[in-house]
Amino acid sequence: MPHMSFDAFRDWALAASTRAARRWEDPTADEVPLTYAQDLYGDLHEIAIPPVYLEHEGGHIGWMTQLLPVEVANRSLSRLCLRVSAWSGDANKYKDLSADPDRTELLLNVVAERGRRELWHARIERDKSGLPSLGSWRQYPAKKAQGRLFRLIDDALRPGPKKKGRTMPAANMVLGPYDVPADYFPDYRGNACGPIEWVAPNDVVATYKASFRPRAPDHIILSVCYVFAPEYGLDDHLQGALGALKQNGNREIAGPKIGDRSHFFDGFLDNGRLHKYQALWTHGKILCELGLAGPPGFFQAAELSALATAQDSRVQGELRAPLTSAE
Repeated sequence: MPHMSFDAFRDWALAASTRAARRWEDPTADEVPLTYAQDLYGDLHEIAIPPVYLEHEGGHIGWMTQLLPVEVANRSLSRLCLRVSAWSGDANKYKDLSADPDRTELLLNVVAERGRRELWHARIERDKSGLPSLGSWRQYPAKKAQGRLFRLIDDALRPGPKKKGRTMPAANMVLGPYDVPADYFPDYRGNACGPIEWVAPNDVVATYKASFRPRAPDHIILSVCYVFAPEYGLDDHLQGALGALKQNGNREIAGPKIGDRSHFFDGFLDNGRLHKYQALWTHGKILCELGLAGPPGFFQAAELSALATAQDSRVQGELRAPLTSAE
């Protein structure tokens, strides 16, 4: 059962949404979470929409119908908070609220679990330069919490989160959609994203893998993180992995010094049809892996180094951050 009450989760989500709203003034804040969540283990999640969905009209709806339900299952989520902006005005006078000179800009947060949901809103005020500020949160009457948006959230939660394994903090230590090229999106076919199933539950605290693909076939970026239990023999595990890579014809190459120990390889897959680059590195009992595979010549070693550095930045940020748990 979730460790946090619904009210406590709502308070955390509204505070997180407020912090994100204040980041609107930061031109470097490209990755602003759209969804806040809590999983069955009590861990808290902040999830950004992949930028490829923002290129199309109605992209938020596509993301909610295609990827959000999979996020719920992959991360064992039990509660969601979705943040969206909206206009409020005189609907009787204007079909298009953008023409209403007295319209009000709002930030909405829909907080939901199975069988319960709330709608909270705060007014957005903009100064002459257009920079926003956020007013206080107010709850909408429950009877107004109707419409397509709420049905989509209900649909995402309806199947119920499947207990696939604890993912936090490992899910924060893999590449995100803003780290990879803009035309890459999370690949949720089969078990391409989510917790890693072959690891014995007693050996790990958390695991997560994130797979990204463009629409072209045979191109993949795979980012993996294992947070092993303190007693696990990670040194032996790493030595075995390095030995297997070399035995299978992979060549160790130069790369940036990241983590406590790092190794970079290149090699081939499918009898030479595909070329791959791979990196492995550790931070204490944390093991990270990154793989890039595609037709020969498509990826370059510099891309492996850049993406490994980006993933390691996420790892270091998580190690410096306070616990994202209700415990």
